[in-house]
Amino acid sequence: MKFMAAVMLFQSWRRPFRMIELSGQNQVKRPNLLAFLKEPSAFSKCIPNLESLEIKSPNEFTAKFKIEVPEEMGVSYLKNIGIKMNFTISSNNNTVKMQGEGRSMGLKVKIEISIEVEEQEGYSLMSWRALVDIGVLERMLGKEYINKFSHDIISKLVTCISVSS
Repeated sequence: MKFMAAVMLFQSWRRPFRMIELSGQNQVKRPNLLAFLKEPSAFSKCIPNLESLEIKSPNEFTAKFKIEVPEEMGVSYLKNIGIKMNFTISSNNNTVKMQGEGRSMGLKVKIEISIEVEEQEGYSLMSWRALVDIGVLERMLGKEYINKFSHDIISKLVTCISVSS
């Protein structure tokens, strides 16, 4: 019986990982939103719990930040998770893409964010989509908590982008 349980557990860890997809649309009252999103030194101020930022070129940067682990997760020894990622920014017309790859707890993490900006009178309409691949971390922490982390981070980013000037 123990052998079968071990085999089932091993097989569950071998299942292919799914990308987590998040998307949304927000009205933003920031002037020159597209230029702001293309400039790492400007928008990095909106990354929650940013510890360090290294700008390598106008379209490449490395960010080190932490994600706070909620107490209700029941892991008293794990208060936050550190992540270090290398990002590349590209743009085409009114769309900015950020692709990041890095590590957390020794495990690979990937993210791709695409933001389309439509300028309106007095505001911009920001349509965004994020694909997140955190691999084994999803299984370790659980999809419910990963979704909560992701939505909290996106919410903080969008709020900051909307109000900072």
